[in-house]
Amino acid sequence: MDAVMEAKEKFGELIRSEFQRIERMKSDNGYTDFDKLDKIVVGVLPGDGIGPVIMKQALRVLDNLLAPEIKSGRIEIRTIEGMTIENRAARLQSLPDDVFEEIKKCNVLIKGPMVTPRAGEPWPNLVSANSLLRRGLDLFAAVRPIRIPDKNIDWTFFRENIEGEYI
Repeated sequence: MDAVMEAKEKFGELIRSEFQRIERMKSDNGYTDFDKLDKIVVGVLPGDGIGPVIMKQALRVLDNLLAPEIKSGRIEIRTIEGMTIENRAARLQSLPDDVFEEIKKCNVLIKGPMVTPRAGEPWPNLVSANSLLRRGLDLFAAVRPIRIPDKNIDWTFFRENIEGEYI
């Protein structure tokens, strides 16, 4: 019976924290009107593994597409370091505090892949940095459109992405 009560309490804590998040979101009736900003800060989080390779090419495209806005200062591209698995493991933080503070200073974030350690790998058992980013920034849903015209499939999946009950 003690195990049932403990599970009930943990589930209650999860539900209470979600209600608190919902109330925070309801009270935040502000939104970013990008047309009214003097400067838009685009944070680039290269990640690790293949992330830096992918982000190098993404930045090449951005630099080309946004050249006039970057030149005029309307858009600032800001690379944020510190999310390599080596750095996260050395600090024993999936999402280092100083890195998260830099991320929150940006209006837009472009993120490369980041390693989530698995059993048998040489890294400490760290929570997914991707999950912590979604939770910290209240990015609560993933939208996955699936279209396969020859099979008459045109679906959109909405998936809760906070993952609080999994952490």
